[in-house]
Amino acid sequence: MQSRLVAENFFDGHVLHGPTALCFSDDGVVQSIELTSDSPDVYLVSPGLIDVQMNGFDTVDVATATSEDLERLDSLLMAAGTSWWLGTIVTGPLDSMMETLNRLSLALRNTTTGCMGVHVEGPFLGDAPGAHRPDWIVPIDLDWIDALPNCVRLITIAPEQKDAVQAIQLCSRKGITVSLGHTRSTSSQFNAAVTAGASMVTHLFNGMSGIHHRDGGVALSSLLTDSVVAGLIADLVHVSPDAVALAFKVKGQESLALVSDSVAWNSDWALRRGISIDDGSPRLPDGTLAGSCTPLAECVRRAVVHCGVPLADALRAATSTPARLVGYPQFGLVSAGHDVSLVSFDEALHVSQTHRRLVFQRG
Repeated sequence: MQSRLVAENFFDGHVLHGPTALCFSDDGVVQSIELTSDSPDVYLVSPGLIDVQMNGFDTVDVATATSEDLERLDSLLMAAGTSWWLGTIVTGPLDSMMETLNRLSLALRNTTTGCMGVHVEGPFLGDAPGAHRPDWIVPIDLDWIDALPNCVRLITIAPEQKDAVQAIQLCSRKGITVSLGHTRSTSSQFNAAVTAGASMVTHLFNGMSGIHHRDGGVALSSLLTDSVVAGLIADLVHVSPDAVALAFKVKGQESLALVSDSVAWNSDWALRRGISIDDGSPRLPDGTLAGSCTPLAECVRRAVVHCGVPLADALRAATSTPARLVGYPQFGLVSAGHDVSLVSFDEALHVSQTHRRLVFQRG
């Protein structure tokens, strides 16, 4: 038996098409994709969205999550349009972080979710700590990095760290994507990190030196380096609409990855940190931004509706680009013969339905 879904618009991960019929089998494999003149069932169909910086959502914090918590988190994210994600943990004591990573590695082996692995944001950061505790930011420990479990797919470090080049090269050998973030590095330090293999920057404009007409900052270097994918929080709180529009205009079609940077704003962790929602985003008691409460699909919608970003560019930044960045390009595309991973939207670009076949095997 087959199911058939007709979309008025269909984005395949690269190109936005007109009216399209998608047929998929009952066991969740795409059978065919064809142009059609039939009446549409939905306004827009896209590959399921992919979030590579997601610390938690609502009451579920990735860092403390059990297997059951991860499954509940996956359900919350699926309902919001995110099919695949990296669970992000932030700076803490080295021993505590490694314990968390080993526990998550075991929990992920015992769950069936869309979690592709873990993003380790810290503790080898630089001079722009943001919401990270400065006393937990430490010099790079190459032995600690070498001992990271296989679930780690992405790590954020600062180029100004003494052993940054060696750390990036080590991560590359381990198959870990390196992002540069929480940094005020010099241009030469930034360029050395990129030459060593860093391929992303963490939340462009946030936690980094910016753009000045005489002094080049990390944001400026990121915008001008085509080989670097810029993560971007498009909740329009972390970054203004004009800055979002600028990033898309400068970085082109395949060098931006929209991220939510969502946190578990209703969790015990948030309560202990004194986090509250103010002006549409979680903040520490001193007003410092502490992640977002905006799901990735809403970031896509806001980029299109409020920033004038072309729909295909916004969708690409939430599908094929992040999928390619962390080594799972198949999750960011829809084509015949591949497993179903779809999200549909209404005319206002709100999520209406998600479909995903889970056959993902983790190392």
